[in-house]
Amino acid sequence: MRMKRLFGTATAAALLVTGPISASAMAQAGDPPAVPTGVGTGQVSSTLLGIDVGDLLNLDLLDDLGRSTIDPTNGEALADGVFNPLELTSSVLGDQSLGSVATSSTGDEDTGAVNEDLDGSNIPLPIVSGLLDGTLSSVVDGDGARSSLLAGIGDLELVGGLVGMSPGDDGAEAVSFTTNAAPANAGGVRGLNVGSMDLLNLGNLLSGIGTPLESLPVVSDTLPSVTGLLTGLGVDSVPVAGAPDGAMPTDEVVSTVTDLVGTLAVLDALPAGSTLGDLDQDDCLALPEPVLGGLTCTTLPTEGLPLVGDLATAVEGTLIGDVVGLLEPILSGALPVLDGLDLLSVGGITAEMQSTATDSVDTSEADVVAEITALEVAGMDSDDLPLVGGALNLTQGADVLAGVGDSISGVLNGGLGMPGLLDVDVLDITEVVQPDGDYTNALSTLTALGVDLDPSSILGGVTGQQAGGLLSAGDILGDGLPLGLDGLPLGGEMDLLGGVLSAASILTEGLGLQVGEMSSEGFFTPVAALPPNIVAPPAQPVTPPADGTLPRTGADTALPAVLAMIFAGAAIGIRRMVRIEKVES
Repeated sequence: MRMKRLFGTATAAALLVTGPISASAMAQAGDPPAVPTGVGTGQVSSTLLGIDVGDLLNLDLLDDLGRSTIDPTNGEALADGVFNPLELTSSVLGDQSLGSVATSSTGDEDTGAVNEDLDGSNIPLPIVSGLLDGTLSSVVDGDGARSSLLAGIGDLELVGGLVGMSPGDDGAEAVSFTTNAAPANAGGVRGLNVGSMDLLNLGNLLSGIGTPLESLPVVSDTLPSVTGLLTGLGVDSVPVAGAPDGAMPTDEVVSTVTDLVGTLAVLDALPAGSTLGDLDQDDCLALPEPVLGGLTCTTLPTEGLPLVGDLATAVEGTLIGDVVGLLEPILSGALPVLDGLDLLSVGGITAEMQSTATDSVDTSEADVVAEITALEVAGMDSDDLPLVGGALNLTQGADVLAGVGDSISGVLNGGLGMPGLLDVDVLDITEVVQPDGDYTNALSTLTALGVDLDPSSILGGVTGQQAGGLLSAGDILGDGLPLGLDGLPLGGEMDLLGGVLSAASILTEGLGLQVGEMSSEGFFTPVAALPPNIVAPPAQPVTPPADGTLPRTGADTALPAVLAMIFAGAAIGIRRMVRIEKVES
């Protein structure tokens, strides 16, 4: 039976802020030590944002591991943790990081902190910019072993403008954890709080897969096109110089551009030196009035084409110029709008997670409470999402949430005209309580949001989406292509990243993006289940020995490598887990 008990933000925050320090203080204040019923280990891991772009770029943001144990089968009682603000691996740039902070304690509290302005780091700005910070703590005392982390973000821009992330308005830390191994239970508490995210900027996405906006057909029934993107991705209007109120509704833009492009096709098919007098009546009547420059076709049943005006108007000069002149302001307004469009905007990603293992499956718990408070999908009406109180949360159930991801993927792929390009998942969780030999195991995991991009799925390949023999925006505007809304050329941030990585099309190898990957796990076994030669830890506070030498504290220089080896397999496995219902025995 699944358990859905709200583990409140205030409670979680209080535990995280005061856990190691206050518990140690209470033990020193003379509270009687707890009588041990068993021993165990609590461990956690998380990555706030993971981005994989083939071998070109692998980026992990706010990556952490934490562990607390009083299980003598693991050695002496120990609390430790590692926090990596940012790690980058790249076949072009090599391995880079901002440096990790680690804490380890068998007694007194050990702390570490990091505060980084990425704009001044060795990581190139097209890859990441913004602020990161975190504080890590570990302690062992008479109440057990504990480690904790509080880590936050400033406004972040990542991977060539493909991802933007901002902190919550309430000032809460982006990620937090406490691990606990106590005489009665073991486990971990986790928190996640992201204010907002903008994902998959269209201009940078198209540039990254090798189909920049200006290379797409202006109009097409079979390929992704400028007019198709406007309609499919739900753009309401386009700023157009000279238009009433300075803008044109999208449906008017599409019909006007379609007519004008059709006119160009008619005019361009005429032999060089043709004039209006060489047009047949049907072709002339198909020309929009502004193209004729005041000239009009008549329907009189006479031979040839009666005109009011100058029969010698040159098709290849004046008329084609008129058509192009009408298209230019429309496309100059439409392209920056599309370039600046974010396919997915997420507001308020919050989660609380608790995993507590005791000496019984019946009293152990694995619980995740998670919510996305706002979700905007280009081309998708919010009424089509199963929101509860305006938010997307776990009360909808796994099947409903899987359907939400499928719906988002379908709408975006349809709007782009590229079936199969994107696969989106939301709020994917695992909650498991089960026996594990003599131990009880409680495990909770969460991936708040996942996006996979597969350009190889596009029918005809990436280059097959470009204009080819059809008219493109680049053909019409030439060197007059407008700048994007950010003042850079269209898809400019991704182009800058391409320069850094020496790759013309960054995303042709695909993209994997995960937001809020978290796990919390506890193992606990009764004292009676310990092997005879293993002695349970004493139920009294840790005190310095008579010679005054303090217990070993401080970060072991080998700790990051050791913890990475311990948790690497678990972290990789957690990334691949699917939602599992809670099991009781």
